[in-house]
Amino acid sequence: MKSNGPSADFREARSSPSELVAPNTLDFDGYAEGVLGLGPGNRVALWVRGCDRHCPGCIAPELWKGGDKTPVEEVASLLVGPLTRADGLTISGGEPFLQAEALTALIGLVRRQVETEVLVYTGYTVEELRAGPPAWRKLLSNIDILIDGPYIEEEANTLRWRGSDNQRVHLLTPKALRHNGVQDLKWPEHRSLSVQMLSPTRFRLIGIPERGDLQNLRRLLRERGLEVISSDE
Repeated sequence: MKSNGPSADFREARSSPSELVAPNTLDFDGYAEGVLGLGPGNRVALWVRGCDRHCPGCIAPELWKGGDKTPVEEVASLLVGPLTRADGLTISGGEPFLQAEALTALIGLVRRQVETEVLVYTGYTVEELRAGPPAWRKLLSNIDILIDGPYIEEEANTLRWRGSDNQRVHLLTPKALRHNGVQDLKWPEHRSLSVQMLSPTRFRLIGIPERGDLQNLRRLLRERGLEVISSDE
């Protein structure tokens, strides 16, 4: 079983160097609609592959490795329909800013057909992004909400939309300011999680579970005779 997003995962991948992707292709690991808990409202979530940060305790280590690339136009065509029914687009990974040019192109293509609020998760801080290459700053200028900072396993996990409480929610555009006062609320008692079937034997858990929930789920599955295997096995 597999889970990813800014969520925990049932698979554990070994690290490998990430690759920069040409601006007309995107290394992505699929999308889901009707997503709750990865930003405000009902969202479409897109996951990209490739990350060189490798935070200890990362909740999506299977996305550290790169994979097959898909034309940006093809990815945009997949998203437009679902986004007409959603409150926004959430992009996670992996590290989205390693594919900054491709994601800037994707956002532009999507917004030609449907106006949508874009939220991006990154392991970098906004200060690092603003001091980074031009492609990073250009992507940043196309984002409404940024959730920044590395995942830190030792930090608490009490603030909504975040994997660890050191991460910050930045409302970057006038459109995003409608969420002012909401972004730093605590998680509700019951968090929104969902499961997406990727194949008959692979499933993605979508959302940000409480600490310890995934270990408990692994144990319960094994008790019921379901084997949980690593993505590299």
